[in-house]
Amino acid sequence: MKTLKSKPVLFSLIIILLILIFHRVPLYKLFSILGLNEYNSNSYDKVVINSISVIGILLIIKKNHIPFRLFSFSLKNLKYYLPLLFYILIFSGGFNDFQNFNFTSINLDTLLSYTLKYASSSFLEEFIFRGLILGVFLLNYPKTKRGILKSVMLSGLIFGLMHIINLWSFDNQTIKGVLNQVYATACFGIMYGATYIKTRSLLTLGLLHFFSNFFSQISELNFIEVISNSTTIADKSLVNIIISEIFRLIVFGIPLIIGLFLIYNTNEKDLNTLTRSAKSPDLAE
Repeated sequence: MKTLKSKPVLFSLIIILLILIFHRVPLYKLFSILGLNEYNSNSYDKVVINSISVIGILLIIKKNHIPFRLFSFSLKNLKYYLPLLFYILIFSGGFNDFQNFNFTSINLDTLLSYTLKYASSSFLEEFIFRGLILGVFLLNYPKTKRGILKSVMLSGLIFGLMHIINLWSFDNQTIKGVLNQVYATACFGIMYGATYIKTRSLLTLGLLHFFSNFFSQISELNFIEVISNSTTIADKSLVNIIISEIFRLIVFGIPLIIGLFLIYNTNEKDLNTLTRSAKSPDLAE
């Protein structure tokens, strides 16, 4: 583990690979035997595996004294969460679906399994990419703006590239669509990473990440209606395609700019407060 810890890119890829392999364990069959329907069985499968993975990551972090902060609260740090909230409320297309969603058509068991699934997956991603992977980069790179920049950029890039697996994990995915996901999530990963260094509160980021996923994926609870009301989108002209792609680059490039701005305004005190856990492995301030 010590050798791998000194090679952050290789370490990150191995951790991600192990998590992906662990997610192939068919726990949903056990829940099906217990009488749960297909959706709830698959959801609780993810909840259990994600929760065990989080515990494993925490053990790795503590054992290897990787820089980490579970929770920290300061009123002056609230301003750093505003861009994240802005994207959740404004640019989450699912937020409109959430406002118009008919919750009376969904039973409580399904809503609970949906909530727990996205809560566990959101916190798992934050613990992996901001807690463990970013921490390993910070441990290996100098405590300078260049070192912080490299750490945040590389961890964010790995976060984005991980979404390539969506090409095989979900139906009806296109290469263009997945590449757009990679670009957007890499930019968001950089903003989240920079925000984490400034605020040192992984739980808060996990909560915001959960809200984003909860709003944007709510339509999956009403998948029958979505299928029945689906329409074929007309082919766009070349000009419209170019304009939409430029707009996409700008909209999802803003988090990248915000992240770079936060890194530029990060000082040694910010990093020392976070990295002192490498010597004294407490998990919260």
